[in-house]
Amino acid sequence: MSGYEASAHLYDLFDQKENVGFFSHYATPGEVVLDVGAGTGRIALFLAERDVRVVCVEPSPAMREQLRTKLAERPELNDKVHVVAQDAASFDLNRTFPLAILSGTYDHFLDRQERLASLRNIACHLQPAGILVFDVFLGLMESSPLSRAGEIQRGNRTYRRFVGRQLLPGRNIEVKLVFEVYEGGELAEQVEQRSVAAVTDRVQVHQVLAEAGFSVRREFSDYAFTPYREGDELLIVEAVPSTQSK
Repeated sequence: MSGYEASAHLYDLFDQKENVGFFSHYATPGEVVLDVGAGTGRIALFLAERDVRVVCVEPSPAMREQLRTKLAERPELNDKVHVVAQDAASFDLNRTFPLAILSGTYDHFLDRQERLASLRNIACHLQPAGILVFDVFLGLMESSPLSRAGEIQRGNRTYRRFVGRQLLPGRNIEVKLVFEVYEGGELAEQVEQRSVAAVTDRVQVHQVLAEAGFSVRREFSDYAFTPYREGDELLIVEAVPSTQSK
């Protein structure tokens, strides 16, 4: 997985996906669930507030630092969130979970080998009746010039984000993010971040899931549980171990 080392401290400002409530729908208070690619902990902290314990697997040191900073400000949640500094393909927790969540993570498995290794490892960490839920962004997979993609005002500070995309040889795309922070109208900080995401489609997602030992149970096109229709840009998958469907 590629990380967001340079821009992790600005990540939450522009992460406006209405996904927290969606993923929390699958978690039951008192459970211990798995959040793979937990990032800055937006979902994990929301779950912890609702008495769900969360094991967060996150390979990016900068993202983990942001998550731990949040936990330091919320000491009442410290015993409910455990942070693991590993990636999806290699973490080994020696236990299983009723639920595994991947939000904004699948796109950063850059080839079939990494997807298979990650999904198989997650399968090994799921209980027999467990559920895997993840989102895949099928749209926006064409080259595009750098252009403004958001502006936020916080007091006397203005935060602007610019996004550009460049298709790479094969089936990957480089995403260029530029963040500008203005204070009192003057540029106070500028951060450039480049990351690589995979270009994939629904058929490939199904093929990899099947090979990794999963069956697709339901699919949605948004975080309001709208059923997926061919051509939708967002694919959200609810999958279970294949043994459940036999």
